[in-house]
Amino acid sequence: MFENAYFAGGFSFLFTLVGTLTALALFPRLKLLDHPELHGLDRAPIPYSGGLVLFFSFLFSTLIFIDLSKQVVAVIFAALLIAFVSFLDDRFFLSPFLRLGAQFLAGVIVVLGGIGIRSITNPFGQPIVLDAIRVEMFGAEVWLLSAAVIILWLILMMNVMNWLDGIAGLTSGVGVIASLVLFVLSVQGFHTVDQTTIVIFSISLAASLLAFWFFDFWPPKILMGDTGSMLVGFLLGVFAVFSGGKLATVLLIMGFPVLDALWIIARRIFSGRSPFRGDLKHFHHRLLRVGLSPRRALIFNYVLCALFGAIALFMDSAQQKALALVFLFACMIVAALFVVFLEKKRSP
Repeated sequence: MFENAYFAGGFSFLFTLVGTLTALALFPRLKLLDHPELHGLDRAPIPYSGGLVLFFSFLFSTLIFIDLSKQVVAVIFAALLIAFVSFLDDRFFLSPFLRLGAQFLAGVIVVLGGIGIRSITNPFGQPIVLDAIRVEMFGAEVWLLSAAVIILWLILMMNVMNWLDGIAGLTSGVGVIASLVLFVLSVQGFHTVDQTTIVIFSISLAASLLAFWFFDFWPPKILMGDTGSMLVGFLLGVFAVFSGGKLATVLLIMGFPVLDALWIIARRIFSGRSPFRGDLKHFHHRLLRVGLSPRRALIFNYVLCALFGAIALFMDSAQQKALALVFLFACMIVAALFVVFLEKKRSP
C-alpha cells in the first residue's frame, strides 16, 4: 500500500512539474493571464489559473492509483465543480453568491456520496453525536447534523485557502505542510482504520503542490488563482473528514488562517460591509505593511503551520488538542496586537 502511495506521489509531482512548465508556455497564448493593474501592481501580467494543473494532477492520480468507490467518485465530481466555477470566476469575476452556491453544492455532493462524521470528540465530556437524525435523500442515507457540519467545514476551508492566497506561494506552501501532516497522521492510524485512500490522496496533493510551489514562490512565475486556492481548500477539507475525522488536526495546522478569516468576517459585518468584499487587512497583508518582505512573510507563515502541524502529530488526546487550540488562539491574539502596534508605529 505504501509503495503505491509513493508511486502516486511521484506521479503527481512529475505531472504537475511538466504541466506547470507547459502552462507557462501555453497560457500566455490563451490569454490566461492575471490583471496586476487591478491590484495596483506595476509589473507585466503572468500566467494565471495555474490551479487547472493541480486539478488534472488530482484527477489523474485518483483515477490511476485509487479504487473508485462511491465516496471517491463524489469527491471527483465535487472537485470538478469547484475547479470549473472557480476558473470562470478567475476569468469573469462571478457573483460571490454564485461562488457560495457552488461551494454549498459541492458539500452536498460529498455528503450524498456517503462521506460523514458519526461524532466529534468532546474534550470536556461525551462525544457530540452527529448521526442521530437520519433521512433518505436521492437513495442515500444522510445524517443531517453530520451533513451540516461537513458542508460548513468545506465552505470555511475553501474560503480560508482562497483568502490565504494574498501572497503568491502562501496557499501552495501551507497546502504542502497540511497535506504532509495528514499523510503522516493517516499512516499512524492505519492499524485501526483502513486509511489507504486518504494516504494516497494526501501524499499526491502534497507532491503536486510542492512541484507547483517551485514556480509559485515569490517572485511567482505563475499564479494558481481561485481555481487552485478553492480546490486546495476543498481537498484539504474533504481529507480531514475522509476515513475518520481529523478536523482538530487541520484546525491546528490552519489555525492562524482560520482565525484570521473568522476575524475578518466579523470585522466586515460589524462595520456594515459585506463579508464577501475583499480588502488588504488579512494577517499576511499586515506582515507586509510592518516591513516584512514577501519571502519573509511566507517563511513566517510556513513556520507557524509546520509548528502546529508537529504539535498535532504528537497530541493524542482530545484534551491535549483542545489545549493546543487555546494556545494557538492566544498566540494569534498576541501576534495580531503586536502587528497592529507596529503598523501604528510606522504610520505617519
